[in-house]
Amino acid sequence: MLKKVVGFALEAASPNNAVAAMLHGPYAGGYADEKTAISVLLITDSDKISLKYQFKRLNSGRVRLLIVDRGAFERDARSEWLGGIFADNLLTPYEPLVNKEYLWSQEVRFKKSIVEKALTNLVLGFPEMSRNFMIKPEYFMFEAITRRAALFPPIIYRFLNITRDNLRERNHSMMMRGFKAAINELINENKIYVFEDLLKINEENISTLQEKRKHRLINLFKSARSCITRYVLSVFPGIMDSFLEDYRIYRMYSAENGELGEPFRMLRDPKKYILIPTPSGVISFSDRVTIEDFISRNLSERRILEHRIRRLSGVLNAVYLLRFAQNGSEEKIIAKVFKDWYGWKWFPIALWSLGTRGFAVLGKTRLEKEYALNMLLSSHGINVPKIIHISPEEKIIFQEYIDGISASKIIKNLCGERDKDEKDKMLAAIRRIGHEIARIHKLNVSLGDCKPENVILTNDGRVFFVDLEQAERGGDKSWDIAEFLCYSGHYASFSPIEVTETITREFLYGYLEAGGEVRNVRRSMSPRYLKVFSFFTPPHTLLVIVNTCRKILKTKTYNAADNIS
Repeated sequence: MLKKVVGFALEAASPNNAVAAMLHGPYAGGYADEKTAISVLLITDSDKISLKYQFKRLNSGRVRLLIVDRGAFERDARSEWLGGIFADNLLTPYEPLVNKEYLWSQEVRFKKSIVEKALTNLVLGFPEMSRNFMIKPEYFMFEAITRRAALFPPIIYRFLNITRDNLRERNHSMMMRGFKAAINELINENKIYVFEDLLKINEENISTLQEKRKHRLINLFKSARSCITRYVLSVFPGIMDSFLEDYRIYRMYSAENGELGEPFRMLRDPKKYILIPTPSGVISFSDRVTIEDFISRNLSERRILEHRIRRLSGVLNAVYLLRFAQNGSEEKIIAKVFKDWYGWKWFPIALWSLGTRGFAVLGKTRLEKEYALNMLLSSHGINVPKIIHISPEEKIIFQEYIDGISASKIIKNLCGERDKDEKDKMLAAIRRIGHEIARIHKLNVSLGDCKPENVILTNDGRVFFVDLEQAERGGDKSWDIAEFLCYSGHYASFSPIEVTETITREFLYGYLEAGGEVRNVRRSMSPRYLKVFSFFTPPHTLLVIVNTCRKILKTKTYNAADNIS
């Protein structure tokens, strides 16, 4: 029968020559029944755009032949020029009939473009977190499947048919062969690399892709064009007949096996094949864990001290404290739920800082920053809360509770403290905070929300940084300095000006001793920043802060300050 099919295809190519031909659809996928027509794609060497459809009966069978010229087919494989409607036959299982080598080369090219687009979307969608992603090769196959199913729903049933229980291993193996070859090419090009049998995106590639962020709108238009093209091409009866046949086969098989359900939800979630590391282990990016789920999963063997979860202060996120006992000691865990900031509560600071600093608003973006910058700072010895679990789908991070005193409370206590030894201890703590912020800035990281409330001093003298949801690589380091000093001035505004002056001086000594850049300090005193904090820090206090900064920078007295151990 196949010989007759090949003969029919070669005859149909006339007056042009056949470049290649393939069997695709149900017969190639192994799920055809006696009513199924044989689907063949023929590529010819026509020098003109040629899209044709022919149908023929051969003995007891039927052949559905789709003809496309080589140029159009290769452009479709390279850039989905025709919406991928022809090249997608290289995504799913196929059987070469003519010119196996040519089809293989086009399959690898097509799947390489799929992988590159998926990597670009990951980096643009998760600019910080993508550095931590550990990707299973299967991700690219399932990402391509779900993306195409979303753009062109009729193709869903083909994907469901090839993933039947009895065919899944065979068909996935056939599909992954081309993806593995494409991945190897990208490894050789240093765009990705192997890490513990998983794939990670090369840092230089991430930087290159992030520079293309401005072109993302163009990519969205390409996706829209791809969708439109598919619907335009759906007028070809041969194409739609093939998808209708997939639907018929799927309905019959599902009815017989009791597997009917919402089709799109039955596709495998590609995010299951992205893993993210935490200090407590590796977690799937598709993980969906609520606070209640976390307790039942992770604390089932421990005695919960509080049956009701206690909500801590905070308006921009829902922050909960979980308390439980283990081995006779109490442990506390913070559960932070990242809400979207669309309410009026965030409006004042957004208005005040307009033109000075932008803030991440979406819960997904803030969770990503909190996770990625926590992992980065921790890897460089900066004290941050240990992440215990992360649930990207629920936008929740579970992390250790840091028991200590906030810098804001230290400053308030300092304002009323009369004992000299206690004052010296508090000022030493302020200096250590400046020292640690300089260490962070030297990593080319800015905290973004550097209020004293977000700095915790533990009983053993360690400085912890919490609430990293506005932190970022690069960023505005001068904002961090201005925010910390101006908030400190706000807390000390009813005290003698010497208190504000001393706090500012000790902070800057610590910052500059640790190698913080002078230009960051100088820029932090510009009106661009001070205008933001003038709403709640009195003018005379701001003036003291500015004058102290200028005096230190002018005299360079920080060079003579004692080193911090």
